[in-house]
Amino acid sequence: RKRVSAVGSWYETHIQGLFVMLSDCEWVVERCKALLNKNDKNAAKAWILTARSLFPDDFDVQYEAFSLHLCSGELNEAASVFVNLYSKFPSRPKLQHYVSDLVTEVVSGQLQEGVKTDLFNLLSNVTQRTLLREAADKATEVVDRCRILLVELRLFPDSATTIGLDMYDQLSQASSSTQLLIADNKHRNMLVNDVIPLLVNSPHIHTGQPITRSDGTSTTLKTSHLCQWLESAASYYTTVISEGALQNKTGRVGWEKLHSLLMMTADKCGWKEVFVTKMPGPHLAPLVRWMGLEKLSGYNTRMQSFEAPRSIAIACFYIAVFLFFETAWEYCSSLFSPGGGQPCWVMIEERLVRPVEDKSAAKRRKLDDSSETHLNFQSGSVTFDQRLVECFTVATNCWEFLQSNVTYRGEFSRLCQQWGAFEWSWLSSFRADMNMYKGEHEIAAQVLQHEWQKIPETERTKPESLRYLIQTVNCCALMGDIKGACTHACDVIRLLPDNTEPQKGSAPAVPPPAINRPPAFRQLRLLKCCCADTIPFCTEVIIKTLQDIAFSDPTQDLALGQLVVLLQYNWPREEERFASIITAIQKRKKFSIADYLPYIIVIDMLEELVFLSNCESLEITLVAHAEGSRTRTVTRGLNREAREELMAAVDRQVQRCHEPIEPVLREFFQKEKLCITSEK
Repeated sequence: RKRVSAVGSWYETHIQGLFVMLSDCEWVVERCKALLNKNDKNAAKAWILTARSLFPDDFDVQYEAFSLHLCSGELNEAASVFVNLYSKFPSRPKLQHYVSDLVTEVVSGQLQEGVKTDLFNLLSNVTQRTLLREAADKATEVVDRCRILLVELRLFPDSATTIGLDMYDQLSQASSSTQLLIADNKHRNMLVNDVIPLLVNSPHIHTGQPITRSDGTSTTLKTSHLCQWLESAASYYTTVISEGALQNKTGRVGWEKLHSLLMMTADKCGWKEVFVTKMPGPHLAPLVRWMGLEKLSGYNTRMQSFEAPRSIAIACFYIAVFLFFETAWEYCSSLFSPGGGQPCWVMIEERLVRPVEDKSAAKRRKLDDSSETHLNFQSGSVTFDQRLVECFTVATNCWEFLQSNVTYRGEFSRLCQQWGAFEWSWLSSFRADMNMYKGEHEIAAQVLQHEWQKIPETERTKPESLRYLIQTVNCCALMGDIKGACTHACDVIRLLPDNTEPQKGSAPAVPPPAINRPPAFRQLRLLKCCCADTIPFCTEVIIKTLQDIAFSDPTQDLALGQLVVLLQYNWPREEERFASIITAIQKRKKFSIADYLPYIIVIDMLEELVFLSNCESLEITLVAHAEGSRTRTVTRGLNREAREELMAAVDRQVQRCHEPIEPVLREFFQKEKLCITSEK
C-alpha cells in the first residue's frame, strides 16, 4: 500500500510539474482530460465551460468542449459547439479530419444510427449544405463529387435546378469520354439510376418555366430536355441488358425502372391521356399492354399509314419503342442463352420449297400470307409458354407501329443508330424471325448472312452461332436458291458438334418437317439446334432439292445416287420415295451409283440395287474399278472376276448394316460436298 501510494503521489507531482510548463489554454485542456480519466465528468465540464468563456478563440479549448459533449451524449450542445468551431476554424486539420469522416458516413449511408449521423441531422440546413458542398469541391473524381451532391439533392430537393442539372452535365460528359462498356461505365450508371429519376420526379423542375443555373445563367426546360433524359436512360438499360442479361436473365428490373421513368416523364410533360387510359405496367401480359397502346393511339394493324394525335404522339412513340425492345429481348432470351447451358432454338418455316405459280397466284399469295401464317411454338415433347408467342407477336406489331409514318420511322432509326442496336446479335435474330414471319425471306437471309460473317471461325460450332446458318438454309430453300440451300445445309452438318450419342438404327429421333401442306399455308415452328433435330431438317432440304432435279432430268445419275444415300436417314419411312427411284431407273435403262455405294448400308436398298444389276435389260454400274483410271467399271455380265468384286463390295456394305447412319452421312457430306452442290 505504501508503494502504491508513493507511485500515485509521484504521478500527481509529475503531472502538476508538466502543467506548470503549459500555457493557460493548454493547462485547462489537460486538466479536463485528467478529470475525464478519473471519470469525473461534472468537474471536467465545469472546467471546460469556464475555459470556453476565458478563451473563446482558442481551437483546442473549443474542440475539447465539443469532444466532451459528444462523450457525454449531449448531441445538441455538441452540434452548437461544432457550428461555432466550423465557422471560426474551418481549415484546422483535426477538424477537417472529423468532417471528412462525418461526410463519408453520411454519404455511404452505412450507419442507420450513430453519433456522427445523429450529429449531422441536428445541424442547421445551412451548415449541412456547407459541409456537403465543400466536401464535394474537394473531391477529385466526378463520381465521388456527384455522390456527395446526391445527398444534398435528396435532403434539399430545391437544389435540383442548380446542382441537379450540373450533375447531369458533368456525368454525361464524363460517361461519353470513356471507352468502357456501358455496363461498366460508373458515370452512366449513376446518371441513369440516381440523377435522372431525381430530376424527373423533382417538384421544382417544370417544363416551360425559366430556371436559374448555379453559374447564374437562365434556361427554360423544354419537353425535349426530358425526352433526352428518358432516351439516355433507355439507352443505358437496353444496352446493359444486351451486353449481359441474356446470360443471367436479370433484365426484368431494368424494364420496370424504365417504365417507371416513362410514367414520371409523362406526368412532367403533361401527357394526361397516358394516365387516363391507365397505361399498364410491365407486370402485365405483353398482349394486354399492346392493346393499351392501341387504345391510347387509335392504331390497328390493318392500317397502311398512321398518325397519332398530336397531344400524345411523343408518348405513344416512347411506349412503342420500350415495349418493342422489352418483348423482343424476352422472346430472344427464351430461345437462346449464350454460355448459359440452355437449349438453343431457331424459327423455321415448314413449307420448304415454294411451288411454281403464275403471277396472279403469287400476288394473291402475297396478300394472303399474313392470314395464312401460323406460329406453332412446339417441338416434339417441348411446348413453350404462350407468353413467348405473345412477345413475338407484340414485338412485331410494335415494329410495324414504329414504321407506320415518316416521323416515327426516322426517330426510331435515329435511336437505333445512337444506341448501336443494329449490332446487337439478339436483335438481329429477332429481325430475321420477324422477316420470315412476314414472308420477307430475302431480307431475312441478308440479316442472317451479315451476322454469320461477324462470327469468328473458332465459335461457329456453337449452337447460338449455328442457328444463323440453319435459318439461312431455310430462307434459301424458300427463295428457290437451291445451290445456296444445299451448300449451307452441308456446312451445318459439317459444323454440328458431335457431342451426342450416335443414333441407333435409321429412323431419326424427330420426324422431318412435313412439306405436303397446301401452297398458301405457312407453318412456323421452332427447331432445336442439336444433331437429333438439325440433321433431319437439313437432310430433308437436300432430299427435296435432289428429288426435283433427279426426276426432272433423266441424265442426272449423280443426283439420283445422292438421293439414294440420303433416303437412308429416314428409313423405312422413305420406302415410297425409294420405290419411285427404282421406277425411274427402270425407265432410264442405264444407271451408275458406283461413287456412292460405300455410303449405302441399308440392306433393303442394297437388295433392290443388286436385283436391278441382274436384270439383262438394264445397265447398272454399282462398283468402280480403279485400274489406272476410273473409266473401266464393273457391270453386270462382264466376267467372273468382276462379278466377284461386285459381290465383295456389296457384302462389305451388308456387314455395316448395324452401324448408326449418322456418322455415315457426316462422312458423305464432308467428302462429297462439292459433288452435291455442283449439280444445282
